[in-house]
Amino acid sequence: MKNRQFVVFVFLVMAFSVNAIIDTKQDKQEQETVTVIATFDGYEEEDGYAFLVQGEDDDEDEDIMYFSEVTPEVLKAVNLKSDSLIGERFQITYKIETYEEEDEYGYKETYEKYTIIKIKKM
Repeated sequence: MKNRQFVVFVFLVMAFSVNAIIDTKQDKQEQETVTVIATFDGYEEEDGYAFLVQGEDDDEDEDIMYFSEVTPEVLKAVNLKSDSLIGERFQITYKIETYEEEDEYGYKETYEKYTIIKIKKM
């Protein structure tokens, strides 16, 4: 009888573990790729790589986009930590990853992570 209870207990633990792994993988929900023309505005360790992009509402309006991550291929192609590139225009392809994180109180927060995957000087 104790062997049977132990086997049932092991199967329950395995089932909960598999469900936790599946739930963790589902937290990373979406990935989207976008290409824009932008002007390099500099690099700061706290904010990342800053680019000025044309605003969606107004042709004369510019928005600042910050990219916290850049692929190694992009860093080999262009030294984005150099101040000499400030004001230069680039065609940037980046991916947006949307994911959720749950805090210690059980609340889920949705975040977006922007990563430059390709860059071309204009």
